Parts: sequence; C-alpha cells; structure tokens
Amino acid sequence: MGNSLQDQLLKAGLVNEEQVKKANKSKQKQQRQQPKAKKKARKKPTLTPEQIKAREEKAAHDRELNERKNEARKQREIAAQIKQLVDANRHPPSDPENDVPFYFENKGKVKTMHVAPATRDMITAGKLIIVNANGKFELVPPDIAEKIRQRNPSLVIDLPKEDKPSEDDPYADYQVPDDLMW
Repeated sequence: MGNSLQDQLLKAGLVNEEQVKKANKSKQKQQRQQPKAKKKARKKPTLTPEQIKAREEKAAHDRELNERKNEARKQREIAAQIKQLVDANRHPPSDPENDVPFYFENKGKVKTMHVAPATRDMITAGKLIIVNANGKFELVPPDIAEKIRQRNPSLVIDLPKEDKPSEDDPYADYQVPDDLMW
C-alpha cells in the first residue's frame, strides 16, 4: 500500500524520485534499528543476592568515606577559625629582658611561659587566658577564649581557682605571693 501511495504521488508530480528513495532509506534504517532497541530494552540484567549485597556494602562504605571526609574538612575549618581568632586577638609579646616565668599546668605537665610582670598580673586576675595555638601558648582576652572553647575546649587552659583556706588552717593568715620564685 505504501508503494502504491508513492506511485500515485509520483504520477501527480507532488514528489520526485530522490524524495522517494530518501524516504525508503529512512524506513529501512528505522527497521534495522528497532531490533537493537528491543534487544536493549529486553536485556535488563538480573542481579543475584550476592551482587545486591555487594552494591549495598559499597554504598555504605562510600557513605562512611564521605562522612570522614566531611568531618576532616570541618576540623580543618575549625582549626582555621581558631588560628584566625588567635592571630587577630593575641596579647602582644613583651620585652624579653624584663620577662618573668609564669608556670601553669597543661595536660598533666608543668609548662613555662615568660611574660612581663604586668601581663602576669592580668593572667592571674583572669583578664588574659592562655590558649594552645598549634603547640604554641598564646594569651587572648576571655571573650575570645570563650569562642575558642566553643570550637575546641581542649585548647583553652584553665588555671586553678584559688581555694579559700579552711578556718582551722594555722597558716590562713599568711598569704603565699603569686610571684614566688622557686
């Protein structure tokens, strides 16, 4: 029927021979491609339970790996924020000639920091707080130390509070000076 319609259109002069050949070629091409499409559509792989389990394990492993990467990125961001806070707000270093040692405890070890006498008074009064910035001890104001504590509490070094002597202490009337050198 398709050929008779083509013949009628040729006779009527509505189409020429080239157009008829072109139409026949495209039909043939379509017919050749249809079986391939059907084969692709039909050929859905069926997965075995082992393959399904392997896919699920790989997906779980990938999720865990992504979580680790995100956590590491978050830790780097926090470290950068802390470094920026310390760099912008650190107490300026004093003249090394007049410095006196200031002893404090960090993770069970006694550490020494050389500071000016006025800075020492500020530390003991709580106006400056010691923070561990990448292994180096720095002095920052209390509000900055609190921001650092929110990000990583282990970096802020809390000095022990002075205990009030008990009433039956025979040495209660004698105060030990802060600047006592050993």
